[in-house]
Amino acid sequence: MTPMNNATSIILCLAASICWAEDKLSDKGNFFTHENPAVQLALSTPDAEVQRLVNLGLKECLYGCNESAYNHFAEALREEPDCILAHIGMMMIHPLRSEAYRQHLQQLNNSIQDAVLTPVEEWYLATFLQYLNGDYAGAAQAFKERAARYRRDNMAACWDIVLNHQAGEQGDSLLKRADALQARLQDSPLAHYLRALVEECSESPSEQAISAAEKAAQLSKRAPHPLIHQLAGHLLFRSGKAPQAMPHFQAILRNTGPTTEAYMAARLYQIAVWVQSGDKKQWVQALKAARQLSTEAAGKSSASDAETLLHWEGRTMLLRLLVLQETPPAGAAINMAAQSCNATEDSPLKLVQDCLVAAIRTRSLAESGRTTSAAEQLPKAEQFFARLQREGEALKRMGGITRTCYIRAERACAAALFRARVALYKDSADIWQPHLDALLNTPEPRMLPPILPQAGGR
Repeated sequence: MTPMNNATSIILCLAASICWAEDKLSDKGNFFTHENPAVQLALSTPDAEVQRLVNLGLKECLYGCNESAYNHFAEALREEPDCILAHIGMMMIHPLRSEAYRQHLQQLNNSIQDAVLTPVEEWYLATFLQYLNGDYAGAAQAFKERAARYRRDNMAACWDIVLNHQAGEQGDSLLKRADALQARLQDSPLAHYLRALVEECSESPSEQAISAAEKAAQLSKRAPHPLIHQLAGHLLFRSGKAPQAMPHFQAILRNTGPTTEAYMAARLYQIAVWVQSGDKKQWVQALKAARQLSTEAAGKSSASDAETLLHWEGRTMLLRLLVLQETPPAGAAINMAAQSCNATEDSPLKLVQDCLVAAIRTRSLAESGRTTSAAEQLPKAEQFFARLQREGEALKRMGGITRTCYIRAERACAAALFRARVALYKDSADIWQPHLDALLNTPEPRMLPPILPQAGGR
């Protein structure tokens, strides 16, 4: 086995270490230090404090809360610099080819020869390696089978739900497994969260899913978890209950630092709620908030997940709102939105900007009766979109928030193109409208708000 395979294998083992024992953790760290019972596993390290910190970091990996996971893993490494599982945790939350990933990989390779894993860890190692090698369906099936065979392995049950949900499993089976986990761990916010997560992509989330998310928020009240509030708000938003969703986003803004991804996502949700309201004053409020985001994005790097989200979403938000505007946007408004984006030349974001601008101009020209000019403008948008898709293959391979932001940008451009075609090709608009409706109504990965708010919005 090569050093890379050795290190990668241990990474997988780390994510697996979250199951089995009861969790009687004290209040220390960022989130979920009081959860009981917990989903965790006794690790190979003999240091109880390191074991506690690594398990806390792994829980945050299950939620997708990288900032909090980083803090726990970093503290574990201060206690035990050679902790293999802590290094693996760091590798799990950093992009595959990043400098931080390479550093932890090197540190891992220096100590991996002496590592001793338990049989359970070895099983998780092999299964997560299967996942990292691209066999997502096989890994999801493996966790499903293990959870069915070992009923006390709550960790396997959690990964079964998460991976099969991500893989798009259809039918009632996944719901029943999530219900069973929720019933088994009634005091665990994570179990209620996962039950709600199963309906993340539903066009009409059930009251049971909303209730599960609210229960998770209630159980974590002493240490509010941003991802729980984000999911609860997301499901309410998807259910057409935008006003009820707003307190959850406000809770994130109150209890979470402005440099976190959850904080940035809550701001995006606020804009989506204001847009969906249909109220003119809130529409203006959304425009102002979008301009503020673009101003903040100027000069920012993409060093953190929050900055990456601001870089992609904040810069393009004004343009996305113009796609939604009921009346054809004026040329001055389009130019201002493009200037707010202000993407650098030869960057993928510049292709997003150019595609959105050309598509918005096409729609504006078509709806004002200048169909010849609109017909000349549309091919430009299509060419920018084709180039974006070609260059986006590398971004998709990066994973993490960069991949998520690219997919969202790609779908936003597709929606803008469909809306332009509906306006230009009125005689055949019924061909394009279903595609537009699908993009408008499909929720995004990582529980972010829809790329464009609901069809029929402003």
